[in-house]
Amino acid sequence: MELPVVARLVAGVAFAAATAGAARFVAADLKGDYNVEFTVEGTSYTGTAKTTPGAKGAFTAKFDFTSPSPISADATGKTAGDSLTFEMKYVDNGRNCTGTVQGRGTVEKDGNKASGALAVNDSCGGETSGSFRLYR
Repeated sequence: MELPVVARLVAGVAFAAATAGAARFVAADLKGDYNVEFTVEGTSYTGTAKTTPGAKGAFTAKFDFTSPSPISADATGKTAGDSLTFEMKYVDNGRNCTGTVQGRGTVEKDGNKASGALAVNDSCGGETSGSFRLYR
């Protein structure tokens, strides 16, 4: 008769452990306003980003860089756990260039900071790499 009680206790502990483990892998959403810095070939591009969360960790973003030249970009991305990926198309009005960026990095659990690596394909400068950070 005690076996069912023990079995229920073991099942409860297993469920609690599984639930706690799953909670660690909940995606951190990127939402709202961020400061942004991209560093590419030693040049720091700074500005702001406004992100809007979608379903299942997806998001869209509007980037506006002000220094060293005015650059506007639209991005789509996804968070999964602490991983972050995004793709964006940009127009660099200061250099009269366009391009694409792919980003891959990590986002903090509270969604207030993210950082990682960039792969850039610029119509004026070709392919290059860099780093990014978003922060409040």
